[in-house]
Amino acid sequence: MREPELYRKGVLALFMGELIEWYKEVANNLMKTGLRKYSEQNSLYNLVLNMKMDFSFKENEEARDCAMKICRYNHMMAAQMAGKTGDEKFEELYWKILLIEAQNYQVDSGLLYLEKNRIPSERFYEPRREVFLKHGIIQSLQDLMDDKLDIFCLSVPPGCGKSTLEDFFLSLVGGWFPNDFNLSSAHSSILTRSLYDGVLEIINDPVEYTWHEIFPDVKLQSTNAKETTVNMERNGRFKTWTFRSIDGSLTGATRCNRFLTADDLVSGIEEALNKNRLDTLWTKVVNDLRSRRLEGCKEFYIATRWSVHDPIGRLQQLYEGNPRARFIAVPALTDDNRSNFLFTTNGFSEKYFIDAKESMDEISFNCLYQQKPVEREGLLFPPDSLQRFFFNEEDVPAGCTDQYIIAPNREADAIWAVCDTKDKGTDFESLPIAYQYGDKFFIPDVVFDDNTDYGVLDEKTANILIRHNPHMIRFESNNAGNRVAYNVQKIINGKCRAEIDPVFTSANKETKILVNSNYIKKHFYFLHPSQYKPKSDYGLFMENVTTYTTKAKVLHDDGPDSLAMMAEYVAAPEHRKTMIMSSPI
Repeated sequence: MREPELYRKGVLALFMGELIEWYKEVANNLMKTGLRKYSEQNSLYNLVLNMKMDFSFKENEEARDCAMKICRYNHMMAAQMAGKTGDEKFEELYWKILLIEAQNYQVDSGLLYLEKNRIPSERFYEPRREVFLKHGIIQSLQDLMDDKLDIFCLSVPPGCGKSTLEDFFLSLVGGWFPNDFNLSSAHSSILTRSLYDGVLEIINDPVEYTWHEIFPDVKLQSTNAKETTVNMERNGRFKTWTFRSIDGSLTGATRCNRFLTADDLVSGIEEALNKNRLDTLWTKVVNDLRSRRLEGCKEFYIATRWSVHDPIGRLQQLYEGNPRARFIAVPALTDDNRSNFLFTTNGFSEKYFIDAKESMDEISFNCLYQQKPVEREGLLFPPDSLQRFFFNEEDVPAGCTDQYIIAPNREADAIWAVCDTKDKGTDFESLPIAYQYGDKFFIPDVVFDDNTDYGVLDEKTANILIRHNPHMIRFESNNAGNRVAYNVQKIINGKCRAEIDPVFTSANKETKILVNSNYIKKHFYFLHPSQYKPKSDYGLFMENVTTYTTKAKVLHDDGPDSLAMMAEYVAAPEHRKTMIMSSPI
C-alpha cells in the first residue's frame, strides 16, 4: 500500500495533467475564432491569468510552457490588430500579455518590456530586434535560460550593441533569480565598470525602464561601486552580480551558479598579435575565470574577434561538435556586400562598412568586421602569395592592377584530379581539378563541401570528374576514402577516361603541406577572386587555403592538404614525360 503522502502527490499530479489538457483545449477553441475581436483576445489573456492562479509556473514547467505558447500567439495577434485598427485597447492588451511573458523567463518579451515607457526612437532593443532574431541571438539566450545550451559565444562587429544587450540580459537574470549569483568579466576595469553602471541604470531609472514593473517583489539590497557588485535579496557571501576584469582579483572574490558572462576579453590589436599574451590570457580564462563556475552555471561570451587564438577561438576548438555549445558570428557584410546591421534606427549602412574596409588591410577587416579571425604570423598561403589567372581578357575587371595571367587557349597537356575525402564530423571533402600546360597547373574548379548526406556528396564529386574528364584521378583512401572511391567509381564508370587510384597516405599532414607549399605557390594558378563567389565551393576552398597557418591548430586543413596531394601527384617521377636519349656508353 502506498504511503498517504505519495498517494496524494500522485493523485495531484494526475489532476494537474488533466487540468493542463483542459486549458489547452479551451485555448485552442478560442484561437479557432481567429482572435480578430478584442473580446476574444481578452478571453485568452484571462485564461492565462487563471492558469497562473491554478499553477506555480516556477515549479510546473509544462504549465508554464503551455501558457507562454498561448501568450506568444495572443500578443502577436494583439499587435497585429493594434496596427490595423489603431484601437488603444489592443496595444494595452499587447503590453499586458508581454508583461506575463517577461515575468516568466521569456528573453525577447523581457527585453521589449524593459523599454515600454521609452520614446520608440530612443529604445535600444526594438530597433535591433529584427536583426538579433534573424541571426539566432535571442533564441540562443532563450536556450541558455531553458537549459538547452550550456555555453553561447557571440561575435559581432564593434558598435553593434553587444555590450548593451549584455546589460539588458543581466538585469533580467538578476530579477528572475535574485538569490543566485553571477560573474561578469572583460579585458579592463573600465569596461566592467561600464557594465556595472549599465545594469544599475536599468534597475534605478523607473522613468526610462520598467524593471520594477516586471519584478515588483524584488528589492535592491546594496551596491558597491568600489567592488563593482550589486546585490538583490541575497544574504550570502557572493553577490547577485559581480563585475571584475580578467586581470582583477577573481580568486575568492566570487563564485557564479547562474551565469558567467565575458565581454571583449582581448584588449585590442596589440594583444591579438602577440601569441604569448593570448596564451597567457587563455590561462587566466581557464584558471581564474571559468574556475569560478559552480555546476550548472551557464556561460555567455561576446566579443569582436581578433585572432584564432582568442578565447572564443579556443572555446570553439574545445567544444567542437558539442550540441550544448553554440557559436554565432555575424559579419558586417553579406556575400553580396549588404549590411547585416541595418537597424531601424542608428544602424550601419553598406557604405559605412565598405568605407571601413577601404581604410584598413584585408585581414584586419576580416577579423574586426567579418568575424573571420586569422593568424597573420605563420600564414602559409597569404592571398598575395598565390598566382592568379583569368580564362580570357574579357573577364578582367576594369582597373584591375593585380598580377595575373590568361589561361592558354588550347588543349591541356593533362588534366589532374585529387580528392581529400570527407570522413565523419565537420571535415570537408576537397577535390581540386588541375589543367596542366607545361609546368603550370591551372585550377578552374573544385568541390569543397562538408555535406553529411554522403549520397549527395558522392554524386557531386562524381559530377565534377565527369565534367572535366581528367587523365589522372587520385583519392585518399584513409578512413572513409575507400568507401568514397568505390561509390564514386561506380557513378563515373563509362563516363570518364580514367579510373580512381585510391592511395593510403601515412605522412603527417602539416609536414606534407609545408614541404609542398613552395611548389604550390610556384606552379599552381588560381582563379582571380572576382571570378568566384565567397560562399561557393571555390570561395570556401580559397578561404580555407589562404587562412591556413603553421602557428595554430586549425579546425580544417582540407584545402591545403588536397593541394599538397596534387603537388605530390603531378610532380611524381612516374608521371614525368619520358624522353628517349642516346646511351653515353
